[in-house]
Amino acid sequence: MKNAADPDTESPLDERFRVAAALVLDDRASQISALSRGVLDLTDPGPAEQMWLAARRLRAAIEMFRPAFSKSAYRGAREEVKLLSQRVGQRRDLDVSIEAVTAAGAEMGGAEQEGINQLIDRLRRKQADANRSLAQQVHGRRMEAFRVRIEELTEPSLLEGIRENQPSYEPLGEVPDGSLRLVEKRLARLRAQVPAALEPDAFKDQHRTRVAAERLRYLLELTAEAQGTQANTARRAARGLQDVLGEIRDCDVVLPEVREQIRILEEEDVATILERARGTRDLDPILVQAAPGRSAYRGLELLTVHLLARRRMMFDRFKRLWLEQSRQGVWVALETSIK
Repeated sequence: MKNAADPDTESPLDERFRVAAALVLDDRASQISALSRGVLDLTDPGPAEQMWLAARRLRAAIEMFRPAFSKSAYRGAREEVKLLSQRVGQRRDLDVSIEAVTAAGAEMGGAEQEGINQLIDRLRRKQADANRSLAQQVHGRRMEAFRVRIEELTEPSLLEGIRENQPSYEPLGEVPDGSLRLVEKRLARLRAQVPAALEPDAFKDQHRTRVAAERLRYLLELTAEAQGTQANTARRAARGLQDVLGEIRDCDVVLPEVREQIRILEEEDVATILERARGTRDLDPILVQAAPGRSAYRGLELLTVHLLARRRMMFDRFKRLWLEQSRQGVWVALETSIK
């Protein structure tokens, strides 16, 4: 960790900022290390979800405390956390897909289960592949290297000295101007992204808005105490946006898998029918009865309808939530408090 000023002239805020950085990063890296011990258990998706969120929180903290770090240490740690977030995120998305498909399939009749079961089998194979990839990231030595990378951002002696008197992070009552400018930047990004996301089929824009809300929320978790009531209100509002847009994203994660399963069935059925029609000059419509997947489509189509309906419901909730927050002046109040 580099000092922002000479030690003899370092301000109390500089010192508190460095201490806060050390505590926050240590706490969040410790949380990830603890979760890594159970994250590979496919029977319990909870740790993967928690680790995914913890990694994103850690990345937000690294960005928040960036002025306290050297450039090389900052870049190395940020990329390390980004890679972990991607690996566990892939596993987490497949967990969510399997859970959603299983829940919807449980409400269908026996005749509609065939396609659902085939989809679940394929998703479980992908889940196993993602788990093997994640295992390379969270095994013992790899996690030790991860902790070392995070510790390189801070001064170990500093952390050892403060743990006795301050065992956990205490919110800063004052933050540097650079942190406030980062809040302003995150807020501007969110507000600029929302108009495009208010279109029903703006999938990419809705995803970007979710990320913008998430990054603002996690930053405000660290700065809101110093900023006051408006920031705490905005933090809760950003979480509301993140949650509902996250539900939309989960639908968008599952839908392509369902459509891919339908495509696979179509390819198999086309190949079977053409084989049955070999040697004929035209395709007899009766051969459609030979399609092996003819009974599997219905369940998958019903699942598609369910996901599309749920997505539309969540989208309408997102629009209402944003309009309500805007009418209440949540974002204007946060902008004013910064300035």
